[in-house]
Amino acid sequence: MKFAQLVIIISVCTVSNIFAYSAPQAQIESDTVEVRSLIEEGKQANIVGELGKAERLLRKADSLSYSIDYDWGKEQAALNLADVFDNKAQYEKAIELMKRAIEEFPESTFKAHFYNTLASSYYGNLEPDKAIENFEKALQFIELLPVEERERLHAGILQNIATIYQNKGERVKAFKNYLAAIQYAEAAKDTMFLTIAYNNIGQAYNSSEDFEKSLFYLEKALEYAKAKNSQIDIYRASLNMANTLSNMNRYDEALSLYEIAGELFTELRPNVPPAIILHNRGATLALMKRYTEAEELLLESLRMTNAMGILEGIYFNHHILGNMYFDLERSEDAIFHLEKAVDAAQEIGNMQQAQASRDALHKSFAQANRFKKAYEALNEYKTYSDSLTDIVKEKELAELESRMELNRQSEFNRLLEEKQIQQEQQLQFQLFLIIAATVVVILVVILLFIMRKTAREREEINVQLQQQKRELEEVNKTKDKLFAIVAHDLRSPLTSMQGVLHLIKNNVISNEDIKDLIPELELSVQKNVNVMDDLLHWAKEQLSGVKMDVKPVNVHEIIDEIVSSQLFIAKRKGVAVKQDIPKDEIIMADTNALQLVVRNLISNSIKFTNQGDEIEVIVKPNAHTTQIIIKDTGIGIPKEAADKIFDSKSWTRHGTNNEKGSGFGLSLSKEFVERMGGTIWFESEDGEGSTFYIELPKS
Repeated sequence: MKFAQLVIIISVCTVSNIFAYSAPQAQIESDTVEVRSLIEEGKQANIVGELGKAERLLRKADSLSYSIDYDWGKEQAALNLADVFDNKAQYEKAIELMKRAIEEFPESTFKAHFYNTLASSYYGNLEPDKAIENFEKALQFIELLPVEERERLHAGILQNIATIYQNKGERVKAFKNYLAAIQYAEAAKDTMFLTIAYNNIGQAYNSSEDFEKSLFYLEKALEYAKAKNSQIDIYRASLNMANTLSNMNRYDEALSLYEIAGELFTELRPNVPPAIILHNRGATLALMKRYTEAEELLLESLRMTNAMGILEGIYFNHHILGNMYFDLERSEDAIFHLEKAVDAAQEIGNMQQAQASRDALHKSFAQANRFKKAYEALNEYKTYSDSLTDIVKEKELAELESRMELNRQSEFNRLLEEKQIQQEQQLQFQLFLIIAATVVVILVVILLFIMRKTAREREEINVQLQQQKRELEEVNKTKDKLFAIVAHDLRSPLTSMQGVLHLIKNNVISNEDIKDLIPELELSVQKNVNVMDDLLHWAKEQLSGVKMDVKPVNVHEIIDEIVSSQLFIAKRKGVAVKQDIPKDEIIMADTNALQLVVRNLISNSIKFTNQGDEIEVIVKPNAHTTQIIIKDTGIGIPKEAADKIFDSKSWTRHGTNNEKGSGFGLSLSKEFVERMGGTIWFESEDGEGSTFYIELPKS
């Protein structure tokens, strides 16, 4: 049996307040600084185990706080002084001090800390029910604390409640509170507290003899502690892990960890005797039959626990020594220590521990041939065991009744056995039929699935074929139109030019006639160039797709060039073309694609305007984009044609002078604009002109 105790006390967090006093301000500030200094020194002395020094410093801080009416100092001195009393096992003093603080400071923001410390003192005073009651009261006042303190203190209180339930043997409540404590610690992102929480859960699993889970949580605690370089938590995790390994009979590993824990304890608490470490090492050595080393350590731990008045330590040391001396047949030594163990267990109020020592005691008396004492000790052991024995006897009786019932039913079971065999044979045959039927059903389902899949695939192929057929028909129509354009629209102007050239060659016409024909020829050539551009781009797109080279370009230069090329056609038709284009506007576009789009839109505006109409080309910069607007006062677009002009690759109509188009221009324009990352749209009313918009990103 091991003796190891780890009690988590959440440290009191100090806050600074400003108070107004009747004393001179400079003197008050000086005194409050001294109070804070005394409290801090007292806390540090308490941490390193200089309990007498800590008490003197904190009492001085308390006295000075009352002399200047410094509430913060009074509250902090009381909290830290109670912690010192707990460490000195003077729990009654700590309890009275905290009760007085709760009564004296009913509006204090530290009420949660008061009740938490009071509950810890009750726990040390072996009053677990009062401890739980005050821990729960502490939870009621957590909202009075600063937000950054709440999660951590909440987690600490739940941790303490879990520890008490664990010691009371109420495992379900213990683990419920342990897990809730971890949730609050994770919410507070407090890895230091998570280290403590994992440590305590590991210890709880060790007490429940679930050693694998114990090792898992203790290893996590040790990992967190090392990451934070927290020596106190490395010590705790190492000590508890050593206890678990000892309980798993991994004694050498346990002793190594005890050595590490002992060195850490000496560094952390140089003025506190390492009673726990010595006891656990001694108990492990006793299990290993290394009695001489065990005896030395256990006697030293006993001396320390007697000096500090730690009853549980006194009990466990006497109990282990008594059992060890019994094994060594040192009967009188065994009797001495076991009697002391019984007395300590009774003073603690732990009857199970007392019974364990009484059981060993009567055996030791018998070993010493002191049979009368052995009889008395055994009689006393049985007296205290009566209630337990009754339970055992009731259990044995219930077991006998169960056996009788079992015997009674055995004959009946034998009679049913043959019938059961027959039923099993029938069931096996039925199972065979069910399996066969299932296989047939599965095969039918698979066959239906394959047939359905084949039908669906055939249907999908038919749909694809129909789609391809429609596309081929559309391409064929487009091809026919292309050939018609090539045959008519291009052939006619070329034939005319051939005739003029023939007349010039044969000197049939004069120079003046040639000058008159040149404008007509230029107009015809420009129209052919426009049509050829559209046809070439369309053909290239159909064969392999046009690759866009989108880069920063000067929009003024591109549009100015296009307008210049179309100006002759506009003047011939009597249409005015105006420009409003910033000279330094840079956009992201493909030069060739943008030229085709703008040329198509200006050419269309010329085509669908009458003499005296006007075309305006405007470039409008926005925050992230630039708009190119081509607006005319021509004949507009009929509503029934509005949905066709961008979507159809072969739709066209005659211009105001019966001009013909390729039918590809606007559909190509829309595709090119979108591939350059832009948009194109128009606004038009039949008979009132049209406005086309191109919007492209800025450079």
